[in-house]
Amino acid sequence: MDWLEQYIEIKNDFPRLDWENIYKYTDDHFKDANQNELWCDISNEWMKRVQKTLGSEYHKNETDNFLVISSRGEKYSTLLLEFMERSRNNILKHLNGIASDEGYGKHIIFNFKDIDTYYSYVSHYYPESGEFGLSSGMYINRGYGHFVLAEEDQSYAETITSHELTHALLDHIPIPLWLNEGMAVNMENILTNSAPLRMENEMYERHKKFWNNETIQEFWSGESFSRPDEGMELSYHLAQLAVFSLSQDYKVFKNFTNSAHFDDAGEKSAQENYGGSLGALISQYFGEGEWMPKPEIWEQKRSNKSLGSDAPTQLLG
Repeated sequence: MDWLEQYIEIKNDFPRLDWENIYKYTDDHFKDANQNELWCDISNEWMKRVQKTLGSEYHKNETDNFLVISSRGEKYSTLLLEFMERSRNNILKHLNGIASDEGYGKHIIFNFKDIDTYYSYVSHYYPESGEFGLSSGMYINRGYGHFVLAEEDQSYAETITSHELTHALLDHIPIPLWLNEGMAVNMENILTNSAPLRMENEMYERHKKFWNNETIQEFWSGESFSRPDEGMELSYHLAQLAVFSLSQDYKVFKNFTNSAHFDDAGEKSAQENYGGSLGALISQYFGEGEWMPKPEIWEQKRSNKSLGSDAPTQLLG
């Protein structure tokens, strides 16, 4: 696969592939090829180069739908891959008609041995300046979507990967970040048998203190999910609550999700499918207020900060 070399560049110490031109090249030269085999070969070549960069302690394992590079033992990787195969089937079952695994090639997982290597890799996908919340795993939905995580014990790795795999199986629909994260947290709890959703008094008071007319717009736009303060935690919890409430009638929730768009946080779809604004959803938790999404505010804020409007949808944690 010598042609691939022209589309590889070393940045932040890792081989980075020019996916846009790779897609163009394959469309021009491999139209008649078996597309799944082709993209499995391309992803394997990519992983070989990353593995070489990381060193001989890293090894590769694979199953029917997943490829992982890790420095942990064979047993760890085998158990993780088995869990991901089960999770894939369960997500497609629980989110029937919403989640999808259509496409070519296998799911790629880079399991880095420490947090420094992890951040060295993911820094390539962030703006050069700004404050961002901490993480130890994410789904990077750029080019060839893939999972990255810092090595953790088996149970924590399963928590991260079940969450991120939900993102991967939702990336074919342009849903708002709060909806994406809410489904991911709920699926994470189902797949790992975590404690059921609860709103303790202390958590409720934290929510009441934090959310107002300004911060709720960060929630709808997706900005609050990368805050470096407690706003990140509260955003994930509020998203989980919102999805739990909306999904009680799954047929309606499916229709809502499949027509929701990040441009307006799903407001138009909510009015069409639930007969009311998303603001009413927040009112049931925190009382009356200016809770509805206001996209014009987000655009003005992004313009003032000179940030790209697609930033929140690219890195899913």
